[in-house]
Amino acid sequence: MSTTTPKRPAGAPGRPAGFRPRTAADHLPRPEKTERSVGKGVAALLGLLVLVVGVPVGLVLWVGNPLPTSAPTLEWLTAPVTAQALINIVAVLVWLVWAHFVVCLVAEWRAVRAGRLPGLVPAGGGSQLVARRLIAGVLLLAGTATMTGQAPGQSGAPTASVVSTAEAGASAQQGSQGGLTLGVDGIEDRSAGTAADEEAEVSEGTAKVTKFYEVKPPAGRNHDTLWDIAERTMGDPFRYKEIYQLNQDRVQPDGRKLQDADLIQPGWQLVMPADASGPDITSVRAHVPATQTPAAGAAEAQAQLDDVAQRTGDTAADAAAAGAGTAGAVAGSADLRAEGSGAAAADVVAPDAEQVPLGDLALGGGMVLAGLALALSTRRGPYGDPGAQEQALRLAANGGRADLLDRGLRVLATGRRQQGLELPDAAAVYVGDDQVIVHLALAGQTDLPAPPTPWQATDEGGVWVLRAADLGGYPVDGPAPWPALVNIASSHGFDLLVDLEYAPGLVSIGGDPEAAREVALSSVVDLVTHPWSDGARVTLVGFAGTATSALADLAPGRIEQVRSIEEAVTIGRRDSDAHRSLLRGLGVDGVLAGRAAGAGSDLRPHLIVLSGSPGPQEAQQVTELLSSGRTGVAVLCVGQSVAARWRFAVDASGQIDLGVLGMNGTARRLRHDDLDRVAGWVRESVEDGAEAASRAAALGPVDAVATLPREGHAHVEAASSMRERQEALAHVGLLGPVVVHAPGDVNPAREELLTELVTLVALHPDGVHDAVLRISLWPRGVEDDVVEATLASATQWLGAGSEGAALLDRDDSGRWRLGPEVHVDWLELASLAGRPGQEPQRLAGVLAQARGEAFSATPSTRYSWLAFHQAARDARVVVTAVARYAAGALSASGDAAGAERVLRDGLTLVPRAQALWRDLLRLLGGSDPDQAARLVGEMRTALGEEPLEPETAALASHLSPDLRELG
Repeated sequence: MSTTTPKRPAGAPGRPAGFRPRTAADHLPRPEKTERSVGKGVAALLGLLVLVVGVPVGLVLWVGNPLPTSAPTLEWLTAPVTAQALINIVAVLVWLVWAHFVVCLVAEWRAVRAGRLPGLVPAGGGSQLVARRLIAGVLLLAGTATMTGQAPGQSGAPTASVVSTAEAGASAQQGSQGGLTLGVDGIEDRSAGTAADEEAEVSEGTAKVTKFYEVKPPAGRNHDTLWDIAERTMGDPFRYKEIYQLNQDRVQPDGRKLQDADLIQPGWQLVMPADASGPDITSVRAHVPATQTPAAGAAEAQAQLDDVAQRTGDTAADAAAAGAGTAGAVAGSADLRAEGSGAAAADVVAPDAEQVPLGDLALGGGMVLAGLALALSTRRGPYGDPGAQEQALRLAANGGRADLLDRGLRVLATGRRQQGLELPDAAAVYVGDDQVIVHLALAGQTDLPAPPTPWQATDEGGVWVLRAADLGGYPVDGPAPWPALVNIASSHGFDLLVDLEYAPGLVSIGGDPEAAREVALSSVVDLVTHPWSDGARVTLVGFAGTATSALADLAPGRIEQVRSIEEAVTIGRRDSDAHRSLLRGLGVDGVLAGRAAGAGSDLRPHLIVLSGSPGPQEAQQVTELLSSGRTGVAVLCVGQSVAARWRFAVDASGQIDLGVLGMNGTARRLRHDDLDRVAGWVRESVEDGAEAASRAAALGPVDAVATLPREGHAHVEAASSMRERQEALAHVGLLGPVVVHAPGDVNPAREELLTELVTLVALHPDGVHDAVLRISLWPRGVEDDVVEATLASATQWLGAGSEGAALLDRDDSGRWRLGPEVHVDWLELASLAGRPGQEPQRLAGVLAQARGEAFSATPSTRYSWLAFHQAARDARVVVTAVARYAAGALSASGDAAGAERVLRDGLTLVPRAQALWRDLLRLLGGSDPDQAARLVGEMRTALGEEPLEPETAALASHLSPDLRELG
């Protein structure tokens, strides 16, 4: 299978008329070649013809009729044995063997057609095995399977998204009857193995293993069947019935069930027999605590397996559950008991996210879901708790890719500006888990300058590549170079994005009308929710009012509905004229150059989306609007249009062809009902966030600590025995970018993992059980020796205390804890804030430790548990209360400079705390409208797209009446 990639045709400089597909390498990882499977099928077919047809034809031609032509007599017993007689005897034996083989062949074929396991032919042995292999080979060429493309939202190799387990070696019948037992001590992701290895692991009867296979097209083909899966993973295609029995009537991620052995769908997670192996098999292993009876939890485990399997995404449910609930417990169905203590180590409860099936929302794919999760997070504000809906979106989203793309593109734009070079146009962008691949749209240029580091150019020069491992240490403060990039499809396990702003004219999405509409809605949501869009605006024409209101809830002020195409074109022409005027004033040529010059906020993309194809006169107006090159305005229509320069086509199954761009894949889609559902979640988040902000603004430091949940009070208690910062031997910094300072040496390649481990333990003063640690740091599974080596490295890094005890060690209950000589700045702040009568200067001194936004700068591919941990929200509440109290006390004593310093330290930690912005406005702008206006500008920059609270807008208008559009 190959995907051609776009290349602009040679011609005059400037904007090209269009694209022509090319066949050069697109630098994407390719599946293995398909010649082998096709060759096997052809060889099997030829072998079958030789055995079934060739053998009898050869016998007839070379031997003739080997049977006697007269009745037998006694003379036969005394007649000499001639050569011809021996040949005839051998021929008869060959005829008998051939007939037996044909019987075996018919038996195997009938079993395949009937969808059942074949019976044993008497004396079949090798003949039946040969017949089975030949039929399996022939079916490689057959088209009897269900068409399956890669499932929307599914990419790359299958991942374990379940926590239920089955005993290795269990029979297919046991699996189908729900004989599954749940354990949560550890999960393991394995790509290959043997049955013998698995049996060795579970020999003690406590290790449980379930193997999974994610349905996807095999190399170079668009089909997959249980037959083929059985052959690839178990070497015997006729064992497909076992797979069917294990998965019959199990609810799959798309909500459907396996009810027909011949009908499977892309993205389904199939439970596999214990001896299945190969690169596409994922094994999940858990150790059942000795206090739990395996049979007792079988039904519950089966139910959870079915429930969790409904969710999509690359992150296991346990990743979020590690920080959910009141104690950051991990997901599961059993209570973990400390060995030998008899006391509960932790209550393990399933997260609320499991009760929020995403359904068809998963069609949007991981990056679109990441944008929706970001929208929910933004609208709930800094003090609201992430709800079950946001948790579910984060679990299914691929926030790591979205973050990698945003940071990588901004670093690229900054680097090109430092080189003194303009950014080229991008024809397509591919985003994987660990790299970004940009295909440049170049007019036959060969002398291209190298991209700025850490980006690298390929040998042919038209492709720039960024690897995630190379991005660390580069400042991310520049504008987004291509803010109109939208995630249109997935291809080869990558997310495929196209720059709608670069289109030379109208872009149309034809094919299945409903699917085309869903692709357009997904593109709109993607454009207004991702950070690299830098405030892009959308104008809708002809869409239902519910769709418009739902989108407006996602991105207030960025979605507009108009009645006609003429009105939309008028708005677009006004924007184009304004952009051209601004570029002339800057003295630069082109929108990309204007953004590089710092005018990105005034050159935001504007996408006009039409719900149907424009008529001839309207199409002419659109063509004239877009005829002058990249102006920041793009037009997309649902339905094919002869006026379109880019014509995409999507079928009902979701496969999309990008036309002249020369690419295809699985379309990203979003349905009306799902959009309405997400809009409802957003409205709930806004209400909850407003209530939480109002409560937080009314709290003093002691009251703020008093409202903390159980684990928050545990933090305060733990800090009572903690050493002061100056006396501590190690330090965990959470009031800013997460960082750990320790006296030991650390391997830079492992520092991120070890920092996350220490942070996890620091935020669990009661201690962290091995199960929580495993599931939080390695949600997809890990080997025991890796866990032990990581813990040993962290222990060595932190070192020992003054009395010789390790600063990271197990307590008597088996939980991991930090020693009192490890200082944690967040714990110090919480402890001080909870003590009545604290001096403002002492509190201000702790806030002065602020290095940036609290709990920030965590790698996007790690800390998935932290998004749901209560400590991050608690820190924002306490910081706000402490900063307001200390600033008020200092201001009352006449120390206005100290009050300002405290407020700005608080805003460093919680940039979106509007209560702190209001106090700063009163302090500095109460008698100076110009100063108030400057502060409002700072505040709007810090808040981004977050709307002003009514109290903030009213205060700003009062202090600086000339300000407008504050809501």
